[in-house]
Amino acid sequence: MSSNNLDALKDREITVLMGGWSAEREISLNTGRAVTDSIKSLGLKVRGVDLTFPEEIEKIISSLDLVFIALHGRGGEDGYIQKILEENKIHFTGSNSGACEVAMNKAETKKIWRDLSIPTPDFVEIRNAGTPNLETIPFLSGENDVSPLDASFVVKPAREGSSFGISIVHPEGEISLEDAMKEAIKYDDILIAEAFVEGEEITVPILGEETLTPITIKPKNLFYDFEAKYLRKDTEYLKSDLNSEELTTVKEFSLNAFSCLGCEGWGRVDLIKDGNNNFQIIEVNTVPGLTETSLVPKSASFEGINFDSLITKILITSCTKQ
Repeated sequence: MSSNNLDALKDREITVLMGGWSAEREISLNTGRAVTDSIKSLGLKVRGVDLTFPEEIEKIISSLDLVFIALHGRGGEDGYIQKILEENKIHFTGSNSGACEVAMNKAETKKIWRDLSIPTPDFVEIRNAGTPNLETIPFLSGENDVSPLDASFVVKPAREGSSFGISIVHPEGEISLEDAMKEAIKYDDILIAEAFVEGEEITVPILGEETLTPITIKPKNLFYDFEAKYLRKDTEYLKSDLNSEELTTVKEFSLNAFSCLGCEGWGRVDLIKDGNNNFQIIEVNTVPGLTETSLVPKSASFEGINFDSLITKILITSCTKQ
């Protein structure tokens, strides 16, 4: 651990915001505790705060100096907390409020990528889901390196994380579009039906202006769902086996997909390498998990960055924001 890095933090009062009121509350608590313990082990001044409702931040705002945001999902990744901290000129980890708001909405994110010719699977945006005013808006590219929406597809809430509310609909499969929409509507009234891409699931963490080692995920389930992420012990996480050209492509795609949304500091980009060796971007996470099974620490370890060093580097990015 560089003493220079710690010197920049030794006089700061660090607060880890965790918990929250989203579907990802329990995961956030795990992240928050791990981050708090790490900062404490470094000899820095830190406290953990479990937020349980949106207005609670106002009660502690005057006591905040430097904030590590460990809130996942709504409230933590949609710009809500970030906007309040910005208005009060408080340094915090991760992306600004505007970038978080966009990145949290999978439909809006994919539209931006489409405009910039960043490959992402074809999709249909479903607005006002579950109401008589339901509206569908297709986004079909016709490009050869993008999966078309003509067979299997994934239905997911536009503004939710950790694979909550996600279903895969296959022709002749057990799950119908109606079933999939009913599940997704539990979490949001804006949905997307996205072309299912069969292939290698890869995630690329971003730290500062650099990409870390891509990780290939091999779940034993049908896809990398909540159970595979947090409950099962047999999900494999491997250093992606990519040649030099593929590695360059994946890193460039990921960094572009992240930065074009205005994201900064740290985060994670998820993509799939399809059967034709094309890479398609799926989503961006602005506050990824930092638990014992989380992907960012696993990737950092391949770079020789241990958990405490990773947390320190994330904190340092918050101090260098303009």
